[in-house]
Amino acid sequence: MSYPRLSVLIPAAGVSKRLGQPKQLLRYKKKTLIQHAVETAHSITPREIIVVTGANAEAVKGAFQTVPVCWVHNPDWSAGMGRSIATGIAGINPESTGVMILLCDQWRILTSDLKVLAEEWQSDPKRIVCAEANGQLMPPVIFPASCFGNLQALDGDSGARSIIKSYPELLTTIASKNAAFDMDTPSQLNHL
Repeated sequence: MSYPRLSVLIPAAGVSKRLGQPKQLLRYKKKTLIQHAVETAHSITPREIIVVTGANAEAVKGAFQTVPVCWVHNPDWSAGMGRSIATGIAGINPESTGVMILLCDQWRILTSDLKVLAEEWQSDPKRIVCAEANGQLMPPVIFPASCFGNLQALDGDSGARSIIKSYPELLTTIASKNAAFDMDTPSQLNHL
């Protein structure tokens, strides 16, 4: 199945302060986390994959060459995740009617997780479709085109959670145990 109206946005601009090293470049099953995220996104055949770089941009770009992506550089990456999402959305293909935000540090996310979200969104592309694990809403999340303006206005570290909370009537959640695992601290490195 392919999703020709769905873009995938992977923010990979941060410096990973809490972890103490660029998480995008950590290795899992012989691949960097950014390569794993891009290849997993590519496996659902979206319209495009946008990777937003910032700190360590050249190292992130050099981490893989296997899948074509649209590279977007966020020169103001230190402003936080919100700015990186906004920068990526500004370059989205005009034919896309939805965008999936996927984080590269969610190392347990599989193709099957993304397909479930994409199938649900495709059945009603005006909805926000969000992963849920342990009672928490988290990425991956798909936003419809009606939210692109809000996403482009994001700034700071908060990411897109505020937009999800602003439109509860549009929200569909999908249980995803793999979404619960991410990489932010040295202690979490042991799980990887």
